[in-house]
Amino acid sequence: MTRQSPTNRNLRLAACAVAFAAAVGGSSRATAGELETIDKIERYCTVSWRNAGISQQEWDDCTQQALVELLDRMSRDGLREAIGNVESHERRELNRTVWRTVQRWRRRPRPQTFDETFGSEQRDVACSDETENAWEQIVSASESCLSERQQQILSMMREGWRVGEIAEELQIPQARVSDEKYKAIVKLRGVLGIA
Repeated sequence: MTRQSPTNRNLRLAACAVAFAAAVGGSSRATAGELETIDKIERYCTVSWRNAGISQQEWDDCTQQALVELLDRMSRDGLREAIGNVESHERRELNRTVWRTVQRWRRRPRPQTFDETFGSEQRDVACSDETENAWEQIVSASESCLSERQQQILSMMREGWRVGEIAEELQIPQARVSDEKYKAIVKLRGVLGIA
């Protein structure tokens, strides 16, 4: 784990203090107590990001986002209470803010390289061959253990038909289609030895 230089940390704390003071309406000079509170919240967030598996290069951005949210929701005293009293309403708000930040981080779109997105043609051919072989195994197993209706439902599902469309085509209720599909899958798993 890399350590930040004291100068960078102090600059960041000073910037947070100015933002803090501006958000809660006061002078742009933060007291030592406010700086200490921000530092404690920053350390609390850092541990949270590490525990959540967020990459270290994104910790500062996540901390800044959490601080901005907290400043929107709490007063100066509320921030002190959030870090000082684990049973307080403010601490619950801090935890919710951290949780929301983690969830946003997990759900964000991930950049991908061209190769990751489109892959090579060789990989696609190999994958389609494996898929086709798997379907051949399923079809041969289905002929030995499934009813004609179950085979027809699975075939239509493979071709992209929806449950409602299958029900309409076979003139049976949608619940019956879902039930037959489920029973067919259970039988096939047993025959193919899939847990």
